[in-house]
Amino acid sequence: MLRAELKTTLLLSLPLAAGTAGNTLLSMVDAVFAGRIGPRALAATGLGGALFFAGTILAMGVVMGLEPLVAQARGRGDDAAARRHLWEGLGVATAFGLPAYGAVLGLAWLALPAVGTPPETVSAVMEYLVGRAPAVLPFLWFIALRGYLQAVNRAGAVLWSSIVANLVNIPADLLLGFGDSGLIELGLPAIGLPAMGVYGIGLASTLVTLAQAATLAVALRRTPKPAGDLRPRAAGVVAITRLGVPIGLHFGAEMGIFATVTTLTGGMGDVVAAGHQVALQLASFTFTACLGVAQATTVRVGHGLGAGSPAQARAAAVAGLIGGVGWMTLTATAMLLFPEAFARLVSDDPVVVAQAVPLLRIAGLFQIFDGAQAVAGGALRGAGDTAASFRLGVVGYWGVGIPLALVLAFGADLAAQGLWWGLVAGLAAASVLLTRRFFRHAVPAPSAAGVPGHPVVARGPCADDSTR
Repeated sequence: MLRAELKTTLLLSLPLAAGTAGNTLLSMVDAVFAGRIGPRALAATGLGGALFFAGTILAMGVVMGLEPLVAQARGRGDDAAARRHLWEGLGVATAFGLPAYGAVLGLAWLALPAVGTPPETVSAVMEYLVGRAPAVLPFLWFIALRGYLQAVNRAGAVLWSSIVANLVNIPADLLLGFGDSGLIELGLPAIGLPAMGVYGIGLASTLVTLAQAATLAVALRRTPKPAGDLRPRAAGVVAITRLGVPIGLHFGAEMGIFATVTTLTGGMGDVVAAGHQVALQLASFTFTACLGVAQATTVRVGHGLGAGSPAQARAAAVAGLIGGVGWMTLTATAMLLFPEAFARLVSDDPVVVAQAVPLLRIAGLFQIFDGAQAVAGGALRGAGDTAASFRLGVVGYWGVGIPLALVLAFGADLAAQGLWWGLVAGLAAASVLLTRRFFRHAVPAPSAAGVPGHPVVARGPCADDSTR
């Protein structure tokens, strides 16, 4: 069973991982074009992008609450319920769109001045977000459509949406950001198109997000419509929200530790902060493949539990851990052996490279534990055990990682390296806690089934027919 599940999980992971990598490429392209406008535009695009995701992280998590419902419905052969959960998820996305839009703009308006960001930079960030913030609603629709399509074996559509997005992004950045000069670079005549700067870069991101959501909508139309009652129900909306809020909080807690470490390195000087950014960008890019494995694990665990087979769900989790940790071990080994070469992919400044090299060596361990906790979290989402996943993630990230990072960085005077060792410890603790939770409580071994304290979630709130 494990060999077959490993093959199925990895095949499902490939388009999801490639799609995630393509989304990361969008941000990198935006940074390149913003950098051509000027340093302030580059800073505004980076800060604005971070604030966009910070403002939407809870809403995104809530919408992802449909994933275990859809996957388990698909696993038990109830395609009508799976499609019904999609409509319910799209309704949740629409309801959370306006609050998330306000959160994005509010964070920029209130948080940036509070931390001493120069007024000129705040103005540039707001200009960028005025163009980018309208993407909030189509972004949430995209999350809902992605969750449904990957669960019904249409993951290739996610990859196509990423390809379409990148094809739209480059000319949109060029034309909206640079106006006539962008047309001239394309060999086209000037038509009086104004250069909109960072606002244009933000507006281009909105168009890209619309293109992604539209691509998945087309894929949905080409997916056979199941027979049965497809009308959304209030009970389904409640179930999605109940499962999704802990997912959003979990993501927020995880994002928070990286934001905290980034903020602390910013107070250690420009060179230290730059070296940290180099190492983090590289680690984040290699992590995109693991995100695809985690998404596939969510689907396959849900399929197994929906089919009433905890053994298949456990095999899916093991397969996901093998694939995710295996990939991260390969990238970690490369970073340990060739840290300077990796650092030079991002920066040619020898001082910054020297600062990044020891952090990349630490990233070797960091990567392995990061992959394990991501896949274990995906397995718990597939089982619908999202509240426990959030609690245990907070224990690992904030109960272990941040306190140790502060002690090592400032008490032991290890500076940025101390912060990164704290990240390693926090992610290691989270990976152990989440993995243990899945195999001992969420989906225990057959010998533990039915034993008090070891419920099988396959017939729990996610897989019963409470939404019918």
